[in-house]
Amino acid sequence: MNEAQLRALTFSHRAARLAMAGVATGLFEEIAETPRTVDEVAAACGLAERGARALLEALAALGVIERVRGAYPATPAARAVFCEKGEASRRHTVLHDLWHTGLWTRLEESLASGRPLDDRNGDPFFTRPDVLVRFFPNLAHAMVESTREETIELAEQLALPAFARVLDLGGGGGQFSRAIADAHPDAEVVLFDQPPVIAAAPAHPRITAAPGDFFTSPLDPAGAGFDCVLLARVLMGFDDVRAAELLGRVRAVLRPGGVVHVVELRRGEGAAGRVAALLDVDMLLLTGGAVRTACELRALLAAAELRPGEPRSLGLGMLHIEARS
Repeated sequence: MNEAQLRALTFSHRAARLAMAGVATGLFEEIAETPRTVDEVAAACGLAERGARALLEALAALGVIERVRGAYPATPAARAVFCEKGEASRRHTVLHDLWHTGLWTRLEESLASGRPLDDRNGDPFFTRPDVLVRFFPNLAHAMVESTREETIELAEQLALPAFARVLDLGGGGGQFSRAIADAHPDAEVVLFDQPPVIAAAPAHPRITAAPGDFFTSPLDPAGAGFDCVLLARVLMGFDDVRAAELLGRVRAVLRPGGVVHVVELRRGEGAAGRVAALLDVDMLLLTGGAVRTACELRALLAAAELRPGEPRSLGLGMLHIEARS
């Protein structure tokens, strides 16, 4: 990076925070179809006139929205990305990132301790009941938004036996479960996740929702075993000890010859590597987990007495490792 790029980098958190505020206040939804004046935005979004003007002018200066004869329309890109019904909507992802911003202000504490921030008293978002009740359902939607390309690709790659039983462990909003059920019409899929998360998953005739705790609830109450277990962006949420414990529980519910499919962010160079490195810091702050390298993931799988294959790329920024029992 040159000097100008470094200056822009250290200033850029302001622009990101303004975009988040536009999503959180409903500004982009308000101006998506019809340009609005400052007073109209203030009334619709619950803002002071001074606050609405500052937000609108800043977003217009950034090129996120426009200013046309005293009113402010959203750009086509802003409608696509920041609105609920946008064709490339990342609204839930933006809200998820917003609710982490309080933790990032205390980053140095986690860097010094190597541990997540357990004390969140006084956090501007994690102490708000309205945020806490929405956090996990919103996370499920954010996962759907951020894995659109990889979902269908993975489902088509899976080689399943006839009438396979599949466990989508930590499957959130069920995007992978639906894709697997659609790609394999005779498969039976069990979608397992925490109750607040799984509540956001739409119903499907061949997907059974199983709310529970990853470490204390039975993963296979029927006792029939699974031919395939999918762990998509799950292991990154746990430290090595807990990840190993979870993999041990997974191995215990595999049928002979069963396969575990691990999907994680891909460490390395380029844009995908930058995203993975930044989200690795997120994991440190939130859970003590980590975005691991392919070698680290394969070592975890081997330690759980699973036989990992070679990693391969999935989509633009993920890797996929198969491990057999």
